[in-house]
Amino acid sequence: MRLKYLIFLAFLLSCQSRDRSAKLVLYNRSNRTIHFYVSCDSAYTDFKYQDDSKLQPHDSIRPYLLFGPEGKGPDKNTWVNAINLADDSCLHVFFAYIDFQDDPNLRDSLFYLIVVRHDYSVDSLNKMHWKIEYR
Repeated sequence: MRLKYLIFLAFLLSCQSRDRSAKLVLYNRSNRTIHFYVSCDSAYTDFKYQDDSKLQPHDSIRPYLLFGPEGKGPDKNTWVNAINLADDSCLHVFFAYIDFQDDPNLRDSLFYLIVVRHDYSVDSLNKMHWKIEYR
């Protein structure tokens, strides 16, 4: 029985962590619903348009950073360690929305997917008090 608990504990410790300890806050100051993705990777291939990545107009959210062993390091803040170990030492925040404004016929499937990426070093995040606004 103990072996089962030890295996389960080892599995939990080896998995990726969903960490909100940095108290990063994203604010949507626009009038449109947007989706966001926070990553230490500059590519947005893992960006998923789901309800938990949706941010309504004039709302805010504290997203988590998904990381593994790169969260361990010299700083007590796991986010800082993960960001500093990234290829370009930046946290990448992606914002996306669908633009139908230029589409004369909203019943068809024509639209523009607008994706904007912002890159933040630990110093820039500290200067902003870990608060990022989308306008």
